[in-house]
Amino acid sequence: MIKPQPVTLERGGVRLEPMTPAHEKALTAAFADGRLWELWYVALPDADGMAKLIDDALKGQRDGHMLPWVVRDLTSGQIIGSTRYHDIFAHIDRVEIGYTWTRRRITART
Repeated sequence: MIKPQPVTLERGGVRLEPMTPAHEKALTAAFADGRLWELWYVALPDADGMAKLIDDALKGQRDGHMLPWVVRDLTSGQIIGSTRYHDIFAHIDRVEIGYTWTRRRITART
């Protein structure tokens, strides 16, 4: 049986860091770049809803069915988005990856 735990993952110029309430300001800035809440195919709250988005993700983590991360671009050091494991069913070793979004502009790689 899997036991998902918060962990930092890094590869290919990005780092996934366990989400915390301290990421609210950086996530709000990333989310505002491109006004992602206005896209018809994005199911996210407006920029004022970031605290709730974080709270909901962390509640899901406490309840054992989510594991949220922020995505940090290692070139710029900026938080550029978020992703998570969700619908975790530990008893059958099943996890989905989703709720993934990134800001509109991402630092160009050289």
